Amino acid sequence: MTDRREFLKALGAGVAGLIIGAGLGYGLRGGGGGQAGTLTETRTVTVTRTAAAGAQAGGAGGRLRALWVYVGPIGDYGWTHAHDVGRRNAERILHGLVETKYLEKVAEDQAYQAIKQALEQERFDAVFATSYGFMDAVKRLAREYPDVTFYHCSGPWEEFADLPNVVTYFAEFYQLYYLNGIAAGAVTKTCRVGYVPAFLTPEVVRHINAYAMGSVHGAKLMGKCGNGEKLEIYVSPPLHAWFNPDKARQYAETLINQYKVDAIAYTEDSTAVLETAAEYGVYSFSHYSNMLEYFTKGKGSSSPIAKRIAKYHLTGQVADWTPIYVYLLAKNITGTARKEDIWARIGDFVPIRWRRPVSESTAGRHEGAVYLAPLNTQAIPAKALEEIKRLYEDMKELLFEPYTGPIRGYTIDPASGKKTGDVEVKVPPGTRWGRNELWSPKTMNWFYEKIVTLAG
Repeated sequence: MTDRREFLKALGAGVAGLIIGAGLGYGLRGGGGGQAGTLTETRTVTVTRTAAAGAQAGGAGGRLRALWVYVGPIGDYGWTHAHDVGRRNAERILHGLVETKYLEKVAEDQAYQAIKQALEQERFDAVFATSYGFMDAVKRLAREYPDVTFYHCSGPWEEFADLPNVVTYFAEFYQLYYLNGIAAGAVTKTCRVGYVPAFLTPEVVRHINAYAMGSVHGAKLMGKCGNGEKLEIYVSPPLHAWFNPDKARQYAETLINQYKVDAIAYTEDSTAVLETAAEYGVYSFSHYSNMLEYFTKGKGSSSPIAKRIAKYHLTGQVADWTPIYVYLLAKNITGTARKEDIWARIGDFVPIRWRRPVSESTAGRHEGAVYLAPLNTQAIPAKALEEIKRLYEDMKELLFEPYTGPIRGYTIDPASGKKTGDVEVKVPPGTRWGRNELWSPKTMNWFYEKIVTLAG
């Protein structure tokens, strides 16, 4: 089968047929309490499969053994947490066919040695490297272990073009960031919104620009900030870390106290910015996981911080890696895997791919691989809510794309965020950028003209 959606349909109907019998047991967490490089087993299953299933995975009981490698802790409630939820869900859905383990808090400069050690200690059929910075390690390891399939998250496909055993995948957020920007521009009173980036990779830069352009759209829609002309988007210097709650909080406080922003988006894998913003009465967003649910459900739902989060959480960008992991693992199990690149956007891995009327929009509901966190209907004006829903549905069929010219901006130094060029046209009129332009460090190296970089 070559079509992704057709394969998923068949998978949903046929996975049960792959399983003749299964015995289930639970492993104990490895020593070290999940420290960097600690191999952790979550579940071991025993299964017998029919030869007709065409499964290629080897090992005891015919299970496919897969290792996930995380740059942060699984408790960050951001990037790593979302990946780990996807891993666990995939294991549950493919019950009896997959055994998974993970390494958490693996520094990018230590990834090669950590993964190699794991591969030497145990046999794995697949390795999921879930950080952009694991790229060099995957390149080396893929050549050393040609019988292992490596799945690299967020790495450009071109970097692995000569490696037949490397698959690339990503859950893309630039469309969602544009919609978040509409919410920010619609609610701002100071005409200043902010952003705290982890790094300035092409991924993060395209998200920042989309958020900035969406903010102008939202302000213009509501007829504020000189119809968007006077809106400013302040971007802090990069954190140079994907997970650093203390530094993220510090940068958020600087944006709030010194630059008077009243809505902040971010790329950092904790709830630090969201919590800080709520404490100061500033709007913010979920990032990778539905952080609103984290605060408003359970024992702490009546706490003061939970109530403030509920008030100042506008929406957010959320990834569900489950359908991507199920798809990739199932193709590996059934011997239909091939080298490919998955770039999941709004409308991918959903039952209904086409747009719905605004009145039936699924914006703010869990669907597919990427979706909006719940929309704050108390804070976001009705006019902006309708626009967010309209564009969310249009994006499913690429009827609206944020990176459609003319767009003006200035070149930056990707290491620091410093301005290195004058404002000029980056996306010409009538041109719509696609995957190649949005991913390349040669083209995605600029800030939108209304962004104020605080890097100097």
